[in-house]
Amino acid sequence: MAKIMTVTGPIEASELGNTLMHEHIYVDLTRDVMNRNQLLNDPELAYQELKLYKDAGGHSLVDVTTGGLKGNDHDLLPVPHPIAIRQIAEKTGLNIILGAGWYRETYYDHRLYRMKTDEIAEELVRDITEGFKGTDVKAGIIGEIGAHFTWISPWEERIFRAVARAQKKTGLTVTTHALDWPVGLDQMDLLQEEGVDPRRIIVGHCQSWPYYDYHAEIARRGGFVQFDRLGTSPPYEHGVTMQCIKQLIDDGLTKHLLFSQDVCHRTDYTRYNGCGYAFVLTKLREELQLLGFSDEVFHQITVENPRRALSGED
Repeated sequence: MAKIMTVTGPIEASELGNTLMHEHIYVDLTRDVMNRNQLLNDPELAYQELKLYKDAGGHSLVDVTTGGLKGNDHDLLPVPHPIAIRQIAEKTGLNIILGAGWYRETYYDHRLYRMKTDEIAEELVRDITEGFKGTDVKAGIIGEIGAHFTWISPWEERIFRAVARAQKKTGLTVTTHALDWPVGLDQMDLLQEEGVDPRRIIVGHCQSWPYYDYHAEIARRGGFVQFDRLGTSPPYEHGVTMQCIKQLIDDGLTKHLLFSQDVCHRTDYTRYNGCGYAFVLTKLREELQLLGFSDEVFHQITVENPRRALSGED
């Protein structure tokens, strides 16, 4: 059985249990919009929100807060971000897997523009094998790695190639940000061109391009189709997303599906009337039951698929 690296150390893949595959605990999105809703940096509030997930039966969570999302322009937290994630993992008892890499071009550190592709890859490998800079906390996944428009920019391409080379050296899964456009297939093309096994690729934010052909192509190529704004997207989008999920399950592609909520704004917290981290395990489970799907299907998507996605094992 493969080992999965969490912020508190390695665990057996069989210990993952119910797993959210795309979340944020502490995050700074103020490079997009400068307001407090874009900033999550309250450890006590984060603990209370995560406790609701744990109480609902949650076991594990993938935090995809990569470079640029950690408040590079000011102090997000009183301790380094990886240490803060380890502290809340210990406090909640959750298995937290932390992502390595860089988000998308708007959020890149300026120093990346002076680095060669292989130098960037080497830094990623160090984050995975030795620990994030200044800590002994190791990454357990690569990403989220993003392209924000209909294309992958030249600078984003450099990051994707570096990610692919680091993946080849470490074997970790790559999880992407592909918002509002079918750019996930281009991301897969680039990663596969560098030799990444499509079974180790998760295409994120698939609900934002709600077309069956896009989702089915990702799955048929061997990748994972991730619906990760469940509960946090507008209600009119949620119904369309549920129909996409239903069609993929009906067509026998259940083994390629992953779920999450992508909590990244204060208004996503239950404290501020958002869905919180427990939506998938509570309300979404009920919605799938109403669509006629069994608990076995839900277990496949929330337990077995995350195990396969993170470990690379069937």
